[in-house]
Amino acid sequence: MRKIHVLEAASENGAGKRGASLGPAAVILEAAEQCSEIFRGLPWTPVPDLNHRYDCRTPNRHAKNIENLSESLEWLCDAVQKVLDAGEFPLIISGDHSNAIGAFSGVRNHYHNERIGIIWVDAHYDLHSPFTTPSGNVHGMALNALIGDDNLDCQRNEPSVETIGYWEKLKRLGHHQITPKLLPSDLAFVGVRDAEDEECHMVNKYGIFDMEPDEVDEYGIDKVIDMALDQLKDCDRIYVSFDVDSQDTSISMGTGTPVPEGLDYPQAVRIFERLFHHPKVCAFEITEINPMLDKDNSMAKIVMKLLSTVLPG
Repeated sequence: MRKIHVLEAASENGAGKRGASLGPAAVILEAAEQCSEIFRGLPWTPVPDLNHRYDCRTPNRHAKNIENLSESLEWLCDAVQKVLDAGEFPLIISGDHSNAIGAFSGVRNHYHNERIGIIWVDAHYDLHSPFTTPSGNVHGMALNALIGDDNLDCQRNEPSVETIGYWEKLKRLGHHQITPKLLPSDLAFVGVRDAEDEECHMVNKYGIFDMEPDEVDEYGIDKVIDMALDQLKDCDRIYVSFDVDSQDTSISMGTGTPVPEGLDYPQAVRIFERLFHHPKVCAFEITEINPMLDKDNSMAKIVMKLLSTVLPG
């Protein structure tokens, strides 16, 4: 039986809208409101974030607030490694998706001699870099930082020297300063339906596994999960990142970038049921819950329902 350790990684410095920092707390409050026992007895560790330094006028306009992320994601990296070093399983409830850079780097620190893959359940590829981003929001760059390809074939921006310095630091996050941390062949997308040309270029360049919602409907979610696991069959470990915007907007309203025609609730349930306890899965992240964009804490309610399928109590 796994010893689950919850990490509250509330940084929202990578997002273009405020409020994702409240996501982990919204889940805690919803558990209390429901008198749920699913977190009872589980260690719960908050990770420092620097959200008070969020600045919409950040000088690093092609990677906004990256100066804050370069610090806070180091703390998350260390926290994830410590949980794994203790023989525990990190359940990471994070603010925005840039936290995945820190969390995966912590996994890489612990398993530095092993091959680690990612199943990325999301409406977006998050494959931009400061050289290609249309928004400057680092939550859209998380996987690019891990793959370590700036995608200069599609360059549209001229980031400052300062921005590039912080970006290189993010790519090398971790004690071993490994870059790249992730092979494109060891990445599987499920649910993406909103992407820019620059990101599609990378997906096509590397032939990255990619199952859009209509393909999930066509094949069935269990078949898609089987296919994703087969794609990552040569990986020793797998990191799962579940962005709540992977779900359809009829379910996922309390999030920064909702996109219609996403996964339905039964499909999301099967992702949790099939992957949370899979023997190769070494960490599981839930991200982008934003109560400020929600009504009646509905997004946290959905997350609680999903977690209740895999946690006792």
